[in-house]
Amino acid sequence: MAALIDKNAWFSAGESFAEPVLRGTIYDRSLKELAVSYHLFSLFVHPAEIKDRKEAAALLGQVLEESPDILEVQLKSRQRVIELADDLDKEQAEAVNKADLPGVYCKSEEVRFYPAHTAASHVLGFVGEGIGLAGVEGRYDTLLQPGAFRKEDVQEIDLSDQPILGRKATDVVLTLDIDIQKQLEKRFRSYLDQQGAVKGMGVLLEPLTGKVLAVMNYPSFNPNYFWQADDQVRLNRVYRHDFHKALIEPIIAKAAAIAREGLTIKKMLPPTVAAPRYGVDEQTLQQFETRLGLEKHVLDQWGTNTKDQQLEKESAGSPAEDTLTGAQMSVALASLVNGGWRIAPYILEGIYDHGTKREYVRDQEFTEREHILDPASGVIVRRELFRNQNPKKGEMEGLVDFTTSHVALNVNNGLSQYLMQEFYMGLLPVKMPRYMLVMAVEKDTLLPSPGNKKKEKLANIGKDVLSQLMNKPHVERPPYPQQKNPENFHQFFISKRLDFQEPVETAVAATVHMPELIGLSLRKGLQRINTQNIRVRISGTGKIVAQDPAPGEPLASVDECSLTLQKEI
Repeated sequence: MAALIDKNAWFSAGESFAEPVLRGTIYDRSLKELAVSYHLFSLFVHPAEIKDRKEAAALLGQVLEESPDILEVQLKSRQRVIELADDLDKEQAEAVNKADLPGVYCKSEEVRFYPAHTAASHVLGFVGEGIGLAGVEGRYDTLLQPGAFRKEDVQEIDLSDQPILGRKATDVVLTLDIDIQKQLEKRFRSYLDQQGAVKGMGVLLEPLTGKVLAVMNYPSFNPNYFWQADDQVRLNRVYRHDFHKALIEPIIAKAAAIAREGLTIKKMLPPTVAAPRYGVDEQTLQQFETRLGLEKHVLDQWGTNTKDQQLEKESAGSPAEDTLTGAQMSVALASLVNGGWRIAPYILEGIYDHGTKREYVRDQEFTEREHILDPASGVIVRRELFRNQNPKKGEMEGLVDFTTSHVALNVNNGLSQYLMQEFYMGLLPVKMPRYMLVMAVEKDTLLPSPGNKKKEKLANIGKDVLSQLMNKPHVERPPYPQQKNPENFHQFFISKRLDFQEPVETAVAATVHMPELIGLSLRKGLQRINTQNIRVRISGTGKIVAQDPAPGEPLASVDECSLTLQKEI
């Protein structure tokens, strides 16, 4: 039971300590870190065991960059054990170890860090007490935990001739593109703010494969502080939020009309002059929706484990009348443009096993695929569905999109509540779509929306992101990283020190002039500058060798400082 192993370890000064096996890293498709674990240490002292307090304070002062006089006073404490420092890195812990001081102990701790913060948080999930509790962290906890696992623990990955893996750390590679994810989230969040909305979701995928490139869920949360988000914030709105079927009914009705005509179809009229629902009656429309499996339950492929998925599948009832989840809409619409295949979207691309030093990729036969339209109907629907939608002047050729809205008045316990939902779908290129973007927004406030002269539009978001994807030059994936990204560690290091507070009298002085930071470690420098409400940019590693603003410069109008680091030789 690797998940139940206590990850805390103690070692006394002078003793050597084994390098720990940490939880596996989660990467995006370009091997950029999405979730990574670090090893930190806390320094504890048994004052009664200290033989020479002055010598111990001097040695520890060099490691901690603290005043020996202050440390010597702390070492005189009558408490049985005192915590002298926390969040020490490996180099500091090794320095304490080499000092060989009786009564000095270090306790190791594994910490999880999400460098992208809120980006893709609902997909990644979070970890508590070393155990994955949600998202990919929970779904693939058996893989990410140190310890062996078998084929049945990760059926979607082709393990070739390896019946058991994971004797060392195992990393997980997702289909997500974190750069596109961040861009989408930034634009989508701006749109929600301008509309006065807080609920929304979006999925960017490859309709021919089911591969998910980006997922948006709002409201969002930061998995580094997941405990600050309640259940409603952590709700996965792609799978757990209902949108009205009317949002996609124009597309479904047109597809039904195309499938009804079959090989005898003539050119479809534009929607502005076509008959309502293109002449498709209610019964024919319902039959076509049944063929598509429009209301079939779509399993959350990254939010639950295999056993929970099966229980969920067995217990899943019919959705609310005339409503669909974002996942149901995405799967159904993808089937209309990929030749009639219902493909379950997936997020797991592969794994890397550090024991065998090999990468194992997804077994495509495991992907759930069902041909719901016969080949002829599938091709005709894909060809005719957006034939009349020619790009406007200045837009990318082959990009088509579709925007609808739905407004309803619900009465609940005698109270009226307006429901306003907006939907967007974009495809590129239309002849054989490589990318499909679906977005849906729900507003709880009455119109008009908050005033803003320069308003974002869902259609503009879709066009920009899809165009960027098509124009993005192909770049070979880099070699599998053999060490963790130092820039992310610096970012993590900063975040761990942000809660530090200098004494009040020091803080007051520091609000006036820039403190002297050259020659200090990054940790000590951040402690000195943290009392100011300014951003910090860091380059390099090691000691601080340059700073901007210069020491003593007034900080009244400064909102950012730069620190240059360089290792000692």
